[in-house]
Amino acid sequence: MALLTEHAPVTAREIRPPAPAAHLERLRDRVGLELPPELSAWWALMDGVDDQRVRGAGYLIPKGYLPLSVARAEDEYARQSQYPDPDCCTAEGTHRKQAGRDGFPFCAALLPIGRAIDGGLLCVDLRSGEYHGCVMEWYASDGIYRSDWASVTEILDEIAERLDNYVHDRELPYRERHPDISEGKLSWP
Repeated sequence: MALLTEHAPVTAREIRPPAPAAHLERLRDRVGLELPPELSAWWALMDGVDDQRVRGAGYLIPKGYLPLSVARAEDEYARQSQYPDPDCCTAEGTHRKQAGRDGFPFCAALLPIGRAIDGGLLCVDLRSGEYHGCVMEWYASDGIYRSDWASVTEILDEIAERLDNYVHDRELPYRERHPDISEGKLSWP
């Protein structure tokens, strides 16, 4: 937040204060599955941005994603979980596939945490298994598939590291690029 406030203040101003505990509890009850501790901790620090209003303030998460508030995550979950993957989701609320497995059209054990300008979702996989808590991407045409991040912590670490490298003008590893900060707005190449 300190780096954003100093170098991308337009983007930083869009970050909402911590999520109300009642909103987080309602979401947990609705989903009915264990949330990864780092996701709960993230929402306890910041409640995403208003993804329906914010346009042109930049994107906090690489690949053009805006972090969802707890209330918006619940809305997206309710909307998408109406279309469960018949090869995974059972009528009893269990799942045939382990965390990290692809599916179509959606899985009721995925919790949206980010929304892309092109309609995609970034989701945390709450199914059981070795990859519980991994981050998946969803698009209506493609269904769900693994992202480049193994967890919410990896997303946040990447953002912090890339911002720190940008601020200190450090050379980056092959194929990595600095974020673009223009007119106080953060975006990711």
